[in-house]
Amino acid sequence: MNVRLLACTIFFITSAVASDPVAARLAHEARQAQNSGQTVRAYLLYAEAAARDPANATYRANRDALAPAAKLLSKAEIETADVRLDIKAAEHSAETGPPIEFATKKDWQRDDNLQPLPDLRPKPLAATFDIRGDEKSAFEQVTATYGIRPIFDPELELHDPVRFQIDQADFRTAMEGLTAVTHTFVFPISEHDVFVAQDTETKRREFEPNVLLTVPLPNALDQNDLIQAATAVRTVLNLRTIGWDSESRTVLIRDRYTRAHVARDLLNALLLPPAQVSIEVQFLTFDSDRSFHYGASLQTAYQLVNFGHIGGFQRALPSLTNPPTFLAFGGGATLFGVGLTNATLFASYSNSFSSNLYDATVVIGEGQTADFHVGDKYPVAQSLYTGFSQGNSSIYNPAPQITMEDLGLVLKITPRVNGEGDISMDLEANVRSLGAQSINSIPEIAEREYKGSVSLREGEWAILAGMDAYTHSVNKTGLVGISQIRGLGQLLSENTRDNQLSKTMLVIKPRITRLPMAGSVSPEYLIGPQRGDRVLM
Repeated sequence: MNVRLLACTIFFITSAVASDPVAARLAHEARQAQNSGQTVRAYLLYAEAAARDPANATYRANRDALAPAAKLLSKAEIETADVRLDIKAAEHSAETGPPIEFATKKDWQRDDNLQPLPDLRPKPLAATFDIRGDEKSAFEQVTATYGIRPIFDPELELHDPVRFQIDQADFRTAMEGLTAVTHTFVFPISEHDVFVAQDTETKRREFEPNVLLTVPLPNALDQNDLIQAATAVRTVLNLRTIGWDSESRTVLIRDRYTRAHVARDLLNALLLPPAQVSIEVQFLTFDSDRSFHYGASLQTAYQLVNFGHIGGFQRALPSLTNPPTFLAFGGGATLFGVGLTNATLFASYSNSFSSNLYDATVVIGEGQTADFHVGDKYPVAQSLYTGFSQGNSSIYNPAPQITMEDLGLVLKITPRVNGEGDISMDLEANVRSLGAQSINSIPEIAEREYKGSVSLREGEWAILAGMDAYTHSVNKTGLVGISQIRGLGQLLSENTRDNQLSKTMLVIKPRITRLPMAGSVSPEYLIGPQRGDRVLM
């Protein structure tokens, strides 16, 4: 394998895209801005790219084409843009890693040096080995059994005799065990030859094939998914070159074989369909209201009427409020009467009970939030106008500003699927109702809130209780002094007792309707070709 040829080829490809990586990044951002209708921002980015790479005629042409429209939009203050952060991001990207190549699949496969990876053809048999010896003798004995010849790195270091023992193994299984015991890696160079070298980072960089790996990602919904996944994998693995083809939803990776295949597995894992959970939710509410009304209704206000002067009764008659009797005292000009009404003795009791059940089922993806609301939307005025405004020809009252408040139970559930069928859920429960007081005709909102998490097995029930409310009110009306007499005051006054109890119970049962798809990890060595592989020989 010619390492210099590989380096020159990669340099040629990246140079064909852009001689300045910062300019290439800015031009890419400019194309995205132009496609989204941001003309001024696209013009500024193309201008910066052309200034950094004056030899690129494409940057200059795009800059000049956008210049008239950008100047008109800026002068009319219709559109403005600040690209300083974009320039810093492009410079940082060029310093921290290799450039991302923005190319199509056809552009990447245009290199004549790309060849299919050799297809190794070992004998299809199962063999048993019990070998003692150095690395070379162990590889020679094992590969000869399957009709394969090993070619060793001249600098392969031999160590103390190793023992390799395995029963009824095919070629791939035997090579997995042998490379693990000898700390080596292998890759095919023809149909019947493999190359063996020490498994170190230096040797892998020197000998391991560099491949162009095409990774179809049908689960990517749009180009942003492709770009985000490719950028994340490139950052984690520090890949040499990575690009994508948005039309076929394919990511293309050019690097050493093992690194490229690890990147493929990470890409598939990032874009796997998430797990799906079906959640059965039941709200149970119990409300009771018990009230007592007992005692005696005595007269607490008395009318005093002067009957002593001439015509006094006729003048006082219109002001009387149905007094059945008068208590008179005095005489002559000092005759007065006090109006008396009948007292009422009463005792009443009322008790009401209501229960409600709300049952619902929702299916959501892992990490998403399901919102439930059981109750009403109540209009609450945020601002009121108590006066009036006079216009040119009419008098009008401005309309108040109204917001609709959710009253009742508001629930938010966010599930996550863990290993072995466990499901953890983040819960937020909020019970809201109208309060007893109001300020400037705006009612207060009474609120009870719960936040927590619960972990369940699939099909288990979780019960959330404790969101209860209890109200006890006492009202006494009677004569001053008499109503305060202990024991007797209860009988000679009007008493009202009201007990209100509200209980809310939440029952949740999750079920997994779709498990997260698991990705596979590629082996650490290369035995045969994989679909989409091309190697630069």
